[in-house]
Amino acid sequence: MAPAGPPARQTNSKHFEEQTLYDSPDQEPSGEEAPPSTCSPVPQQPPGPPDTSLALSPSRGQHTGRRQSAPVQLSRSLSPASSVESGRGVEKRIHDLEELLRLKTVENEELRRAHEKRHERLRLVQTNYRTVKDQLREVEDAQGLPRGRAQQRAEPWQLRQENSDAVWNELAYFKHLNKKLTTHKTNLEEELDVLRVQTAMDRATVQELRLCLQNKQPELLHKVAADPEVKNSTPKKPSAERVEQSLKKIEQLERRTVSMEQETERLREDNQHLQEANTALTQDKEHLQGSLARLRTQGAVRDEAAHAQALAQGERHRTEALALETQLEGARKEAGRTRQQLLRLRQELGILRAARDFNRRQRGPKANMLTGLAATATAGGGISGGALANNKVKFKTGMRPRGPARLHRHRAVGPNQAIGGGGGSPARDDWEDISADSGEEYSDSLDSHPIKSHRYAAASEQPAEEFSRTQPDVPNQGYKQREPGEEGGKRRSERKRRKAQRCGCCAPASLRGRVLALQRHLAVLQTVRCDAQRSSQELRDANEKITSQLAQRLNVSKQLSQKLTSDLAGVEQQKKVLEMELEQWRQIHRTNTPQQLPSTAPQPLETPSPPVLKALEAEVKHLHTKLKSSKAEVTSHTSANKALRAQLLEREEKLRELQEKVIHTERDVHMKRQLVEDVKTRMKFLLETEKTHRGLVEELEKKVKTLTEEATNRKAYIDSLKRRLSVATKEKSQYETTCQDLKEGLDKKEQCVEALQARVRASERAQAELEQTASRQMEGLAQQSTVALEALHRRLGLAHTQLEQLQAFTKALASETLREVQDAKSQLRKNRKMAEKKKAEGAGGLSKQSMVKAQSIAASILNMTEMDLAEMLDTDEITPSLALLPCRQLTDTALQSTSCLHHRM
Repeated sequence: MAPAGPPARQTNSKHFEEQTLYDSPDQEPSGEEAPPSTCSPVPQQPPGPPDTSLALSPSRGQHTGRRQSAPVQLSRSLSPASSVESGRGVEKRIHDLEELLRLKTVENEELRRAHEKRHERLRLVQTNYRTVKDQLREVEDAQGLPRGRAQQRAEPWQLRQENSDAVWNELAYFKHLNKKLTTHKTNLEEELDVLRVQTAMDRATVQELRLCLQNKQPELLHKVAADPEVKNSTPKKPSAERVEQSLKKIEQLERRTVSMEQETERLREDNQHLQEANTALTQDKEHLQGSLARLRTQGAVRDEAAHAQALAQGERHRTEALALETQLEGARKEAGRTRQQLLRLRQELGILRAARDFNRRQRGPKANMLTGLAATATAGGGISGGALANNKVKFKTGMRPRGPARLHRHRAVGPNQAIGGGGGSPARDDWEDISADSGEEYSDSLDSHPIKSHRYAAASEQPAEEFSRTQPDVPNQGYKQREPGEEGGKRRSERKRRKAQRCGCCAPASLRGRVLALQRHLAVLQTVRCDAQRSSQELRDANEKITSQLAQRLNVSKQLSQKLTSDLAGVEQQKKVLEMELEQWRQIHRTNTPQQLPSTAPQPLETPSPPVLKALEAEVKHLHTKLKSSKAEVTSHTSANKALRAQLLEREEKLRELQEKVIHTERDVHMKRQLVEDVKTRMKFLLETEKTHRGLVEELEKKVKTLTEEATNRKAYIDSLKRRLSVATKEKSQYETTCQDLKEGLDKKEQCVEALQARVRASERAQAELEQTASRQMEGLAQQSTVALEALHRRLGLAHTQLEQLQAFTKALASETLREVQDAKSQLRKNRKMAEKKKAEGAGGLSKQSMVKAQSIAASILNMTEMDLAEMLDTDEITPSLALLPCRQLTDTALQSTSCLHHRM
């Protein structure tokens, strides 16, 4: 198969020149001397039309068949000179069209080359971009700059918060994924365009190969069908063939024009797609710029709101601290009042004790009776002097706080415990000890406030520590964690400034202004953050101091209330003891008044006078009223203490809430700083993407311009082709008129050809009948010969089988006879030996029974009867030789019969 292209067209022109040379009457081309046609995109017709044209026009096909098969008897061509001149004009026109088509193919090749060069340029740009990107990465790695790493995907529960790192990381991940997908899409579109061009080229090559095959097929059919014996005397008329060739060429040109129009439409569609992609990219850019501005405004509003909220919270903390200080001052005043009341109560108790001592001295010898009554009263009521001493000890020990658990609960001292603490009956020494030590004890208790204040402070440190333990340690941790974060933020800001300084030379003025504004905003935010941290730290320190002071004061007030309660309990017990003594004294006085006891000693001190009793009763009543008033004050103090405790708890809760708010604000500030950094990185990324998009848009605009120019050029070319087509259609109409004239002349010749074909068909039928009869006769003879041969083969097979059976029979018979003879010989030998042995044994004196047993054993071994064995023993040596004679005779007869059968065969 020859290659398609311009050389093929040159061979076509040569072929047309040769055909014009054959038009002269002197030359007669033969089938052997015809030049071989080469493959070309334009279909080429051989000198004789192919047999496939019968399907399109039967009359034409019959005419051509007659021209090929039967010899033409005309000496000259019947075509006029005008037809020859028109054929030459058609050839010239076809030659021009071929030249135009060659130019068109060259132009298409040039376009393809330009497209390939453009593609190579794009590849070079891509490789340069990749190398620059790799160099940038290497520089970043060398300088230790942060590079975009593969971020981990966030969990669904992390995406519930609006302003969180997980949400922004997820958005960045999706944007990166979108960028990857867009690049992948562009690569796939590029590959698809390349594949489309390749498929178009493959289609063109397949069409050319198909045309080459179509051109070669009729040539081969013509060579096969041509009869070498028959030769035409006159040259063939090429006018009809040339007309057909021109029509086919015109059809091919129309197809080419249609394909060019389709290509232009496809290019228009590609141009529209590129414009749509450009508009989509611009819309995305505008949308991203709007979202960036929105994020900036939201960040500024949030920062201002956070700053205002932090200032308001600081003011609230200060007002609450002032209120707590005023409350502490009120509590101190109340504590002073309670101390004054306690001093008064102690003075009254001293007066009561002096009156009691006075009464004891007056009683004198009646002390034993009083002690007995007092013992009975203490056994019934549960009060004794030892209990009082123990109570004093317990008061002292109870006032010492041993742990944080005893701050919130008072130890209850009941009368039963006092009884258990005391021993037996009180004695006079106990009373005297109590009266002697009472002044010192109360003086110590009054003057020991500065000594115990250290204890109170030590005790107050424990609840303060517990309070600090119960408080969450988040703020301190936050400060500790933020210190490296702040250093990292400073480093990042320095790196970003360096980057901005590096990129400042290539960035436009607007970008520089934006970056500077963002840097200023970030510096302001950092200063505000530092101020907020300092104010929060100061508030924390003040809150801690206030809480420690409040805890200390609360502990002091608690201890004072405990001391007051213990003193009140002692006073009540002393009151009960005094009341019991009064009752005892009254009973004694009542018993002593009617009866005058004989007494030797003088009794001026035993019976007091009634005015003294009245004075004592008045003092007792006065003491009762004082006790009631002290009880009311103690209850008021306890209620005030409870209120102070409730207020302190509320303030602790408020402090916790404030600490949580401070933590929340610090987190918000940290998150906003991260958001600002993310916005900066996004802005840089968007600027980079904007640059890339601008480059892509410029490249796409250049491509669109080139494509529009190509489309305009192709439109002009298509218009020129349409004009040429209109001219060709006019010529086609002229050629059709000439073709109709030629068809009328051809119809007459076709009628003659049909008559000749009818004669040929009749001769072919007669020849077919003769062939059928001859074949039938030959088939009959062949069947007879085959039947006879099959019968002979069957007989021969039967004879061979009989002979084989006889040979097998004779062999088996001979082997059986020989085996029997050998068995007989062996038996005879054995019998002889047995007989000889028997004779020897008989001579030796053997019995008949042993002989009978031996014969029976021999018969059983030989499978014979005893009679046969006896006959065998009686026979002589001649019997074996006589027994062999019939066996030999049988073998001889078998061999003779086999030899006869061989001779017959």
